[in-house]
Amino acid sequence: MKNVTLPIIAPPTRRTKYEQSSDECQEALREAFGVFVDYCTAAGWSDDDVAIALIQIADEHLCSLAILTDFSAVLDQTTGAELAKF
Repeated sequence: MKNVTLPIIAPPTRRTKYEQSSDECQEALREAFGVFVDYCTAAGWSDDDVAIALIQIADEHLCSLAILTDFSAVLDQTTGAELAKF
């Protein structure tokens, strides 16, 4: 397997949460995410397998944040995608 170098991820432009922080974070992660997906597919995983796995891992992470913090604060930042049912 080849070595992968992830691109530098830009930090947030503000220290506190703000209305566009999620959009800004997505843009900052986009290139590194693409490189990571390419790395996974180069290992032999299909695009579908990688996409489903990443969605499930992200959902689990979001749910763990909801358990640790006020659930409504976490929900306010989602894009309307269906979350795991409790």
